[in-house]
Amino acid sequence: MNTRAKGLKNERRAVLLLTRFGYRVFRLYQPPYAKQGELDLIAVGHGRVRFVQVRTNSYHDLRPLKVFHALYCESSLAPTAEVFLYKDRVKEPVQRVME
Repeated sequence: MNTRAKGLKNERRAVLLLTRFGYRVFRLYQPPYAKQGELDLIAVGHGRVRFVQVRTNSYHDLRPLKVFHALYCESSLAPTAEVFLYKDRVKEPVQRVME
């Protein structure tokens, strides 16, 4: 399985996890030829907004997400910027909230 397919599989896993917890989840469209952005999912529910970046096997470079958090995560809805890290052969992700 190539890295793009693995990433899409883990995004689908994150969508299922968030919907199971009662969030309405929106996937951000990225054409196959585009560079991956700093956000993959937006989850809305329980009076909050969660901006989610899904990663596979490593956090790599989180600077763009930290900049996004600094610019947009200070509002009345109390949005959070988070990273879901999926490791190979592990069912549940490691969740990290940006601060």
